[in-house]
Amino acid sequence: MINISKELLDRFYDLADFNQNTRHNAVIAILDEFEQNGSYLMERLIAGLASSRAAARLGYTNALIIILSSFEKDWPIEMLFKIADEKLPLNKTENPGSILGQHLFHLAIFLCEVGKREMSLAEKQNGLAYSAINLLADCANKLGGKRFIKEFWPLIKEDVTQPLDSLAPEWFYFALLVMEKHYNTLKAEVSFLSASGELYISDKDYDNVINILKKASGFAETELILKLLLLARASGNFETVYNKIVEKWLYHGDLHKVISRALPFINTILQQADFETDELVAVFSPEFVRLIRSVRKSNEFRFLLPTIEAILLVLKESLTTKEWTSTNIAKLLDSFDRVGNGNFDEFIGGNVKITEKILLRLNDNVHGIVDEALKEGGWRLRRITNVFQHWPTDMQENVLKLLFKHGKWTEETRNAFCSCIASLFIVNVRAGRNVITIYKEEHKKLLQKLSKKQDTGVKLPVISEPLSIFINVLTLWIAAASDSNERHSYLRDLTETAAIGEKMIENDNVNGVAVLNDLLLSLLSQPHRYHRSVVHYIFASFVPQMKLENLLQIFETINLSNEELMQEKDASESDDEDSKDEDDHENSEQTSEENGTLSYLLYKLIVMVMSQIIKMKRMNLNLKKTDESEFEDEEGNEVDEEFVNKLKTALGSAAARSDDDSDRDSLSSGVSDETMFRLDEGLAAVFRKRMKNSRSLSAFLVEQAQQFRAKCFDLLLIAVSHQEGAYKAVDLILPLIECAQQALHRKDGELTFKKATNLLEIIIKHKKNELDEKHAIKLLDELILTTSQTVNPVMRNILGNVASFLFSGCYDAKENAVTENMHKKVVELLGKYMNDNKNQILNEIITAPFIKYPHALLSELPRIIDFAFDENVRAFQRVEALSCAVAFLRKDLMKNEEPDWQKIWKKVTKCLCTFANRFFSNFNLNDSKPRFFAYLIRVLTTFASITEESNKRRLQESLIEILKKLCDNTELWKAGDRLKRFNGISQSICGRKALGSLKHLLNILEF
Repeated sequence: MINISKELLDRFYDLADFNQNTRHNAVIAILDEFEQNGSYLMERLIAGLASSRAAARLGYTNALIIILSSFEKDWPIEMLFKIADEKLPLNKTENPGSILGQHLFHLAIFLCEVGKREMSLAEKQNGLAYSAINLLADCANKLGGKRFIKEFWPLIKEDVTQPLDSLAPEWFYFALLVMEKHYNTLKAEVSFLSASGELYISDKDYDNVINILKKASGFAETELILKLLLLARASGNFETVYNKIVEKWLYHGDLHKVISRALPFINTILQQADFETDELVAVFSPEFVRLIRSVRKSNEFRFLLPTIEAILLVLKESLTTKEWTSTNIAKLLDSFDRVGNGNFDEFIGGNVKITEKILLRLNDNVHGIVDEALKEGGWRLRRITNVFQHWPTDMQENVLKLLFKHGKWTEETRNAFCSCIASLFIVNVRAGRNVITIYKEEHKKLLQKLSKKQDTGVKLPVISEPLSIFINVLTLWIAAASDSNERHSYLRDLTETAAIGEKMIENDNVNGVAVLNDLLLSLLSQPHRYHRSVVHYIFASFVPQMKLENLLQIFETINLSNEELMQEKDASESDDEDSKDEDDHENSEQTSEENGTLSYLLYKLIVMVMSQIIKMKRMNLNLKKTDESEFEDEEGNEVDEEFVNKLKTALGSAAARSDDDSDRDSLSSGVSDETMFRLDEGLAAVFRKRMKNSRSLSAFLVEQAQQFRAKCFDLLLIAVSHQEGAYKAVDLILPLIECAQQALHRKDGELTFKKATNLLEIIIKHKKNELDEKHAIKLLDELILTTSQTVNPVMRNILGNVASFLFSGCYDAKENAVTENMHKKVVELLGKYMNDNKNQILNEIITAPFIKYPHALLSELPRIIDFAFDENVRAFQRVEALSCAVAFLRKDLMKNEEPDWQKIWKKVTKCLCTFANRFFSNFNLNDSKPRFFAYLIRVLTTFASITEESNKRRLQESLIEILKKLCDNTELWKAGDRLKRFNGISQSICGRKALGSLKHLLNILEF
């Protein structure tokens, strides 16, 4: 009987261990013992291949491979097979894991007899067929041609040469694997090889191959098809094989099966193989797009989106890194665009935006793309706008010319054209650091060329470049305006811009910039997105000429209430319309009598309104059917049926006739003055009631006001970040504070408050270099005066940060020195605050410099402690003094050995000993303040923990006895409401309850 040690037996368990080093050590131990106990160890290893644990099978297989590699001469193949047959029997009554064990055994020995035995395993269990075939193919490909024909081919010929309609999938896979090495042998025997040895599948065999793929489903179909496609690529038939065979297999069956089959398969092959561009066109076929759109509508979409995005990212990478022909790009784009309704990118969502990436590779045929977009509109126009800025300049020029030449200006075409122009203006802002404006010379020439084709009737002066650029853009906006009111508004802006240019020629820059700012704000107040980038560019271009008062204009606008803001906007629009109506009225016939003029015009207006309402009602159904446009920045209001009915009632019989637009003029001229006067009262009543119900702003208008304020802050960010401003950004601190405070008083002021405080933080972070002593002190005084009534805690903290910022402008960190006047100012303010009985000074402003810069103000610590124990100072200020003192209790300050600093700490020690002893001697819960008590304990505890020994001894002498008496006074610490308050505040400040914090201080002093 073989005696095997327990340690060696344990090594077999270690073969299945997760740790790699443990498995490695186990193999070494078995290898060392193999010469003495080879028979037992070999039998044990082979038997272990049938283990039910996958980790054990893997470990035993690896160990067996290493053993056989080391002792192959001592173990003939016949002996190994004999052991395998004994330990891994193949009859059904034995362990079914034996079949898998035999397979792993064959993998280990990999010798001549493996072929026959693996073939028998494949017949017994289909699940191992493809692995066995793969092993056979590896063996076959290692043999030379003659040896393959003589020794290997006779074993498998009968299985491989079956007709395609009866060929097993695994043998079809074998043929594909060995085809390249042994094509001379196979081409005479199989039907899917050409005479030259390449893959060739005839039309009549497509269905047979599809059936083979169907039979392979669930096992090794991915490897089989991938090999099929690689051979098809080599033979130049990739597109045919994919479209006629693979795609038919992928998309057969119900939707659920197709999804579970196609998406993982396509994702896998795209990750494993590097496909050429024409091959990707075949993969991303209309059938694939149709499948993705179907998936989007299913409940499983959120689970499948990562797989879809992974597939699309492969295509995106190819579009970025490989050369694509125009033909392939056109085919690819057509596959995505022609299937389904609407834009693929918008329908699927996500961040890939694959059709936009395809458009970016478009080298020619831009005419066709633009013409189709103009013809169909909607998402096609929007997509052109999205990619326009990324196209090369020559393509941009062609697109703009085509859009401009089209001339039929609807809202969609107007938005597309104007958005393309806007994308040419780039303003990059690094908050608080710099502003970079980009507008290429070739773009300037292009817009100038296009604008010359538009006759506006406005005499334009010779002006500076930014204004001339603005004039060119306004001219193109006039040309693209989709209605007369819009055209007239832009024409008025153009006239005003020309007047600004004349003022600047006369060196009246201040007034010129002020008027320009009003004009830019007016454009920003409109909902057109394409205004924004142009306004930002023009504004940034004029920042070097702006003064502080020009920026204050923007604050005046921001600080208006919602009602005032929207009324101002409406008044501006009304001025445009009134001006236009006046021009039209001057050119019309003056035949009406004076007493009938008002009624006539009112009637004409109502008829026009009624006609427009009826038009909207007729178009309503069609509008609902169209795609929602991202360009439609102005959302139309729904028709108020009640209001329409009241108008009809007031108009009487005239309302029925107003349905016909073409008869409007004749209808108006045919109404008598008597009828006009009769209508006045009814119409006035209807409109009075309508206006009464509309007094309060709708949620939509409030949102518009908020968005407008946000746009104004974008301009201020440009102004603050611009490196060439003629003003100081720090001068905007007080206006920003005022703006934030006003926002706090508005119900919907959260966004404005956030924008204002963010801009304050940017100034604090990046504009310290703009401060000098005089300026900082002046701003600090104004800050105190304007913020005394602030109660919001967030705002108060921000004001403290501002005060620290102003102090930092006078502080040299390297020298640890603060300017004399600033030092004097903060000390003076501290004294004023401590004696302030009317709450006119915020403690956050006063204490912020002391808390943030204790190095510079350490000399004031004894004075702060004096304030804390001065009974003439209000309790709240005394608590704040102690809170401020905590900031000075730092190791780096206390351990500094400079004599002056040590003198300060000795003085602080003396103050604490005297004042603390007096406080604790007279301490009782009823008369003492909880917060003062807690902060005093914190100051003493921190000070005693880090001060030098001499100072600590003075504290011990002064406080230990009195603290012991306090702690032992059980009557004092009896439970009660007052004690609860002390405990709660002490817990939050000191981390312990009141008595616990006292005992902790005593413990520090005693040891």
